[in-house]
Amino acid sequence: MGDPLNADRRRTEQLPSAAWNQDDVSRPQGPAVTLGDIPAVRYGATGLAKPSQLALAFALLVPSWIVFTMAATSREYDGVGSFIGWILGGIIAPPFAILIAVVLGLPLRLVPWINRWWAGNGRIYLLTAAAGLALIVAGYVKPVQESVTAGGTTSTAEIPDGGLLFAGWFVIAVLLVNASLPLRWVLGEHRR
Repeated sequence: MGDPLNADRRRTEQLPSAAWNQDDVSRPQGPAVTLGDIPAVRYGATGLAKPSQLALAFALLVPSWIVFTMAATSREYDGVGSFIGWILGGIIAPPFAILIAVVLGLPLRLVPWINRWWAGNGRIYLLTAAAGLALIVAGYVKPVQESVTAGGTTSTAEIPDGGLLFAGWFVIAVLLVNASLPLRWVLGEHRR
């Protein structure tokens, strides 16, 4: 079509203020940096929870499971058999809850943008703990009627709602397994 050098010369002759002198501007070194090239800060672990964290969760979940089971089934106590059942349940149920919490927590640990939001977020941890405790308190505040037949006599009693107790217990289990330190309290920091 035309000579590109002549086109540049014609453009600078028409608009002298638009002329660009390459010698006046230093050329950037290396490739251009974009927002996607800047590493975002990731808190917490990006893999599975530490064994020490899982052991601590187990140590806290076992006695609480036993207490909640005793509260939710207190009318069905028949002696040593119930006590052994509560203890065995306390040893068997928490590992399954921990395993489920680890599986549910994988996106919290492996997906970078979810990890940046979750890991160390003190406000979210506090809200999650409050939700779990609210479910536990609701289980005690809203008892359920239970009918028990013993010796041909049927009686009813109010016992804590086991469903709410164990739902709150599981929410706390998820938090114990997937929480990480250090805590941060500012929402939205290091987010993209």
